[in-house]
Amino acid sequence: MADVGAHERELAMEALDAHRRDGRLERGEHADRCAAASRATTRAELDVLFRDLPEPHPVYPSPVRSAPSPSARPEPAGPPAAPDLPELVGPSGAAIARHAGLISLLTPAVAAVLFAVSGGRFPWIFVLVPVVIAGVAWISHRHQP
Repeated sequence: MADVGAHERELAMEALDAHRRDGRLERGEHADRCAAASRATTRAELDVLFRDLPEPHPVYPSPVRSAPSPSARPEPAGPPAAPDLPELVGPSGAAIARHAGLISLLTPAVAAVLFAVSGGRFPWIFVLVPVVIAGVAWISHRHQP
């Protein structure tokens, strides 16, 4: 019986959110299933929430492997493999998270160019700089592994 943690429960709730957006779950049913997902302690308890639903189902990370036996061949050394990302990760949010530093760096420059192009008529454009940087930080935080 595979125990689940907070990450697996979140993946299940994201999949349930997708079903709610697609109209396959009513608000009450969605709330009940999300509550059950938040209390789940095993993979079987999560799987039961999707038995009557088509894809998407949550894609769980691989279980942790046990220690190799002494007779097992060691794996070749090299860079670690990239973690398997669940299907439900929004590619735009992940791209923003990857380029957060560059976006934060370029935002004031873009604001200055827009201010200059407008002939100085819109000085409030500089108010958007911290708003954009805060938005990028929030998106980056949500898409951290």
